[in-house]
Amino acid sequence: MLCLTCNRVRPARSPAEYTVVRAQAITVHGLCTCAQPGAWPPETYEVAVAASPPDRGG
Repeated sequence: MLCLTCNRVRPARSPAEYTVVRAQAITVHGLCTCAQPGAWPPETYEVAVAASPPDRGG
């Protein structure tokens, strides 16, 4: 959520990103004005979860 350049909160890219946590972070860190919102990578990444190993019987 913080800009890697200025360490302030990046602007939200969608209405869903306007949260209480974001508002509180803006009051503490300030709002980033370094670049346009489309220039940043997503704030979260989907992580693949490995499947359980097969049952070997026993």
